[in-house]
Amino acid sequence: MFTKFITPYTGKTTTLYISDTSIRLMVTRGKRISKLADIPLDMSLADAGVRVKETELVNKIKHLFKTNKIKAKKVIIGLSGMHCLSRPAVLPQLPKAMVDEAMIREAKRVLPVPPEQLYISWQIVSSLEGKMQAFMVAIPRHIADTLLNVLNQVGVKPYLMDIKPLALARLVKEPTAILIDVQSREFDIVIMNEGIPQPIRTVPFPQETLSLTEKLAIVKDELKRTVEFYNSNNPEKRLKPEVTLYVSGDLAEETELYESLAEELGYKVTPLASPLKCPKQLDPLHYLVNVGLTLKEIPKEAGPLLPNLNTLPASYQPKPLSLKKLMVIPTTAIAVGVIFALVMSIQGTAADIASMNDQLKNANFILGKKQSERKGLEQEIAQLERKLAETQGNRNRFINASKSLDIQGEQINADLEATVHSLVDELSLSSISHAGGQVSLNGQAHSEVEILEYARNLKATGRFSIITISSISRLASGDNVTGDAMAFNLNLQLKGP
Repeated sequence: MFTKFITPYTGKTTTLYISDTSIRLMVTRGKRISKLADIPLDMSLADAGVRVKETELVNKIKHLFKTNKIKAKKVIIGLSGMHCLSRPAVLPQLPKAMVDEAMIREAKRVLPVPPEQLYISWQIVSSLEGKMQAFMVAIPRHIADTLLNVLNQVGVKPYLMDIKPLALARLVKEPTAILIDVQSREFDIVIMNEGIPQPIRTVPFPQETLSLTEKLAIVKDELKRTVEFYNSNNPEKRLKPEVTLYVSGDLAEETELYESLAEELGYKVTPLASPLKCPKQLDPLHYLVNVGLTLKEIPKEAGPLLPNLNTLPASYQPKPLSLKKLMVIPTTAIAVGVIFALVMSIQGTAADIASMNDQLKNANFILGKKQSERKGLEQEIAQLERKLAETQGNRNRFINASKSLDIQGEQINADLEATVHSLVDELSLSSISHAGGQVSLNGQAHSEVEILEYARNLKATGRFSIITISSISRLASGDNVTGDAMAFNLNLQLKGP
C-alpha cells in the first residue's frame, strides 16, 4: 500500500475545434485557460478531401499554431455534429465478449447509413435490472480520414476526439435539460434525459444571410418538433415545464431574443457558461466547444453528461509504447555479453572434460598392461575424477549465474519501465543510472511543476521507498535550450523485493 497524492489537475491540454467557418484553438493548464486563438475558415470538411482545399486547411492550421507560438503535439480534436449520427441504445445484459457484435447489429438497425461507411464508437453508460444502456456516435469515414490526414501533415497527433453537441452538453449542469447552440450556418438541439442525450440534432440553415430573428423562428419550430418527438417516444419521462433550456453561440449574445423564446415555450432559459478560470483579457464565450473538449481530461468539472467516449477511430489512436521493445537493446546487449562469457567458459570446460576423459582412458589402458603400477595409477584416476566433479560443479554455477542475471534484468526493466511510464508532458530524461538499490535520473523540464508531477507519478508506482529531488537549476538559453528550462536530478531508493 502507498499514500496517494491528492492534488488538483495541473496538466497542459490543447484543444482544436474545426467547423465550416473557423478553426478555434485553446490551451489550458489545469483548470485555467492560458491561451485562445482562432482563424476564419470557409470550407466544409466534407469538401476538404480535394487536394487544393486540403493544402489550404493544412496551411491555416500551421499558421494558427505558429503565430500563437503553440508547440503542442498532442491535441484533443472537435468537429461539427453535421453529417454525424448519435443514438442511445438499450441491450440485454451480455457477456463482455458479445457486446461489440451486439452494438454493430444495433447500429445496422437504427442508423440510416451502412456501418461500412462510418467510424462507430460506443460506450456502456449504465447497467441495471438485466439491461445495458449504451450510447453510440457515428462519423463518416471520408470526413474523419480527411481531418486526420490534414492533422498528420500539420504534425500534431490527436489522442481524443468528440463532436460539438456532446462537447457542449458536457457544460450543462442538470441531468435533464435542453441545449440549443446557434451558429451562422447551422444549429444544434440536444435533449438530455438523466444524463443521456436523446436525441441530438444538427440542422443547417437554408441561407447563411438570414437575420438572427429569422433564424430564431426556424430554431423555434425545430425545437417544438424535437420536443414533441421526444415526448411521444418517452411518455413516462416527458419533459416538464420547469426544465432548463441552455443557449449558446449567436443566440447567447441576444438577451431579448432568448428571453422571448423562454416566455413563449415556458422554459427557464440561461446562457451556457464555462467552469474554467480565465484571465480578464480573454473571452471564452466563443470557445465553449473547446472548453467541453478540455473537460474530457477534467471530468470532475463537467456536468452530469454520462457519455464520455473517444470518437477517434481506433486505427488512429496512439499505440502504447512497448517498454519491452524500448529496453530490448540495452537488455540484449547485456545478455549477449553474459552469454558470450558463459559460452566461452562452457566451451573451455567442455574441452577440459574431453581432455580428462582421454587421460582417463589412457590411464585405464596403462593399468591393464602394467599391474605393477596399479596403485599409482589408481591415485591418478581418483585425482582426475575429483577434477571432473569440480568442473561439473563450475558448469552448474555458471548456469545458476545466468538465471540470476535474467531475474535481475527483469527487475531492472521494471524499474526503468516505471521511470519512463511516469513521464509527463514538457519533461524529458537525459540519463538514467541504476546501481544496486538506487536509481538516479537526470533531465530537463519546462518548470518545477512538471518535475513535482513526475515525482508524484514515480511515487504512485509503488516501486520506490524514497524519492529525493537532489537538484533543480535553471538552464541558460543556448543551442540546446529553447526558452526557460530547468535541469533536475532525482535519486530514487528502491523498495526491497
